[in-house]
Amino acid sequence: MCAKELLKLKNIKVKNTLSALNVLRIKDSLSRVELAGELNCPGTAVTRITRDLIAQGVLKTAGMVESNGGRPREKIELNADWKNAIGIELSPRHITGILTNLKGRVLVREKIFLNDNPTKEEFLNSLELVSGSLLKSCEQEKLLGVGIVTFGPFSGENKILERVTSYPTLDKFNISEFFEEKFKITPKITDATYSKALYEIWFNSAVSKNSFLLFDVGAGIGCAIALEGKIAFSRFSNIGEFGHTIYKLDGDKCTCGKRGCLETLCSIGVVEKKVKEKIGRSLKFSDIAGEYKSGNTQFNDIIEECAQWLGIAIANQVNFLIPEEIILTGEIFQLGEGFFKKIIDTVKEYAFPVFLKELTFTKSESWNESAALGAASLLVRKVFENIKYIEGR
Repeated sequence: MCAKELLKLKNIKVKNTLSALNVLRIKDSLSRVELAGELNCPGTAVTRITRDLIAQGVLKTAGMVESNGGRPREKIELNADWKNAIGIELSPRHITGILTNLKGRVLVREKIFLNDNPTKEEFLNSLELVSGSLLKSCEQEKLLGVGIVTFGPFSGENKILERVTSYPTLDKFNISEFFEEKFKITPKITDATYSKALYEIWFNSAVSKNSFLLFDVGAGIGCAIALEGKIAFSRFSNIGEFGHTIYKLDGDKCTCGKRGCLETLCSIGVVEKKVKEKIGRSLKFSDIAGEYKSGNTQFNDIIEECAQWLGIAIANQVNFLIPEEIILTGEIFQLGEGFFKKIIDTVKEYAFPVFLKELTFTKSESWNESAALGAASLLVRKVFENIKYIEGR
């Protein structure tokens, strides 16, 4: 057989191997016959692929399929604990870290809550504690790497933080340099909204949707656009600054310097600010959310106005992009079902009715860890996209 034909066969095997892994990532377990049907390839090819992957420890047997009189069939499944990844979320309020397996099951959790306005030294000490603890929890040969999700915009190949309006003490912080000096690891780095969209695709079955919009609402507001299971980027390799789109020309001044940004109308900070103005003292957002969910109507006007502005912003995007699903996530959804419902009612009021047909709305129940899990998926996805991670090259 000529070299060209050998290369073609090798490419087919690589494609089938990665396809098999991705099917078993989503399915719990399948027989080889069922897997061959999913891949639309010969059973002999599936037998060779699964034999090799079981030998490498990537797949494992999972009992037998019940027989109707014929020969029982062995089931196989992904060995989700074959490799692990670390994901760490950097936030002005806390640092959250997780160690996960290939299916997104959290094996270890670490979280440090930060004081109001901590110094850079306090922040970095906390980051070192969380990272060091997670690294000690993972067998070195199993670790795919570390993913970091950060707040604030970053630029350049080194992902240096710039214009961190919510945490100016971290301006010019070089995350890669920090990890290389402390742990001899070069992390993968992304921003929070993109990371949460990755979580939905890799660990929460949003891959079944052709298109969705994810709105991440907390201290800031982000929006990620996914088309055919892939997240769209701008020309600066990020997903933009949705929270800094202008909605009220004579509105309050934003941390970015402009007036009337969406973040001045709907965010955790604006809720806390308006509550303080109303009652004359500060309340933490978690306490405000608890009062609202318990039925205390004292803050209803503030919270419902916030929901209305967010609903209008989402309706505008529905009219423009016509998605199949809206996913809402972020700390602000501590406000519960009433807040979620008010947003959806507003979207339905302002979006074109034809675009609402078959549009689904989902509130992520894993908002407190989805960013860290999405950061870990930056490493996990490589197992399913690049054969060298299977072959150990």
